[in-house]
Amino acid sequence: MASAGIRKRVSARTHRVSYQVWWLLDDGSQGATTVASRDEAKELLDEKRLEIRRGTWRGRQRGRLSFSAWATEWWETWAADDRSPTTLAGAEIRLRLHVRPWFADRPIDKITPADVRRWQAQLARNLGPSTVAHCRSLALRIFQFAIDEGAIDINPVRKVPPPRRRVDPEQVFGEVKRRALTPEEAGRLLACFPLFWWDHMLTLLGTGLRFGELAGLRRRRVHLDRPMPVLEVGPTRYQAGRFGSGFKPRPKSDAGIRPVPLAPLVVEAVRRRLPPGNDPDDLVFTGPGGGPGRGDGPGVPRGTRTVLSRHNLHRTYQGAVTKLADPALPLRPTARQVLRALRDGGPQHTDQLAAQLAATGRRPIRPATVATALGELHAAGLAAVDDHDQDEPMGRWAALPVARDPLLDAVDLHGAHDFRHTYATWLEDAGIPARVIDELMGHEATGRSGQQRGSAMGAHYRHTTPEMAARVVEAIQQRLTVALGVAELAVERHPNRSTLRVF
Repeated sequence: MASAGIRKRVSARTHRVSYQVWWLLDDGSQGATTVASRDEAKELLDEKRLEIRRGTWRGRQRGRLSFSAWATEWWETWAADDRSPTTLAGAEIRLRLHVRPWFADRPIDKITPADVRRWQAQLARNLGPSTVAHCRSLALRIFQFAIDEGAIDINPVRKVPPPRRRVDPEQVFGEVKRRALTPEEAGRLLACFPLFWWDHMLTLLGTGLRFGELAGLRRRRVHLDRPMPVLEVGPTRYQAGRFGSGFKPRPKSDAGIRPVPLAPLVVEAVRRRLPPGNDPDDLVFTGPGGGPGRGDGPGVPRGTRTVLSRHNLHRTYQGAVTKLADPALPLRPTARQVLRALRDGGPQHTDQLAAQLAATGRRPIRPATVATALGELHAAGLAAVDDHDQDEPMGRWAALPVARDPLLDAVDLHGAHDFRHTYATWLEDAGIPARVIDELMGHEATGRSGQQRGSAMGAHYRHTTPEMAARVVEAIQQRLTVALGVAELAVERHPNRSTLRVF
């Protein structure tokens, strides 16, 4: 509460009497003015009190403005700082979808803690804990902005405790799918990617990079010829919807600026991706390129590789997951036609299948071609022949039930960020200290409560030695060797499972 008053002061040396008018405002600012007479002091005090009342009145008038109006004013002030486009995009979406619609046009001084409690409960029923926490943070900042402007006295969000994140019993009992892959599972998933993307996936698995860090990696940040090859994480790529896309010179936090030691298999993958020439600003990892008229701009030749797109990578990842669910997808078109005919028409021999396919209106398919397709289906475990059928001496072919890859039931696959979970888990399995994993992942060394793990002084005195980096490289190399071996074996058995794109 703003206040003001008068103090009488007597000089110890001259015994002269003076009067000091002091004031303390709601924003914490204070001041004082000394005058010679009591009448002057009273006049100045009245002026100060009038100014305080007018300021308070103006603030209270602004309290009648709607929450949406205050949200707009806060956004203009907050977004004026040097914010990450990705941060702006995320905050704008949450504000538009989950915060504004609830409080909407209600005057901000009429919103009570009970309103906030109901809003928070409604969010918790429909959204995950992380999204609820982000939405709560936005509302807290908007109300605090109104307090700073003198429109309201209290922040109703502070009066409502945040929702408690309860322990999931299924997670405790191990019934919840994990996010990290074993080396064998990583190999089976890798085999479903087009061969062009293998180097990208191996690098993500072997470094734990975020997508933006991989897509923003420049040649000058890659040092493959050092005794311990490393890549340096600095510039990052962002795609933030209406807030644009491009490259930032640094990641979101200082901890994200880090060197990452490279296993030999990752070194080979990065070396294969290096573009021709010696321009230090060339991007290392790019997209697969476009068709006619789909380059980076006018005059760009057909097939020119494009800047790596988060959306393109995500579609490719989901396509690989789909192949795990349906082994028939990677088959050649003829094999898929034959499998469809078997599923629709039941068990048949080769001549019957050829006749059925010819009757569909497509161009005739020779029995020899059908026999080749049946061999492909048999190798993929999608069809089998009954050699003991007495009515059909040549045997009849039947479609077998589709076998989903069991890793789909064990791992919760979302996207390329799964490889980041996998990298950290592999290092922990190898006994690498948590502090080193945090450094390599670009994380601040903080626990769930926000407190630093261990003492700050201890973290200051502990360093990652070359021996520890060598342990990291050895652990990742061992697991990548297994994953790559599984992937290559799967492609060798089923050549159409992964296709090479030529540019």
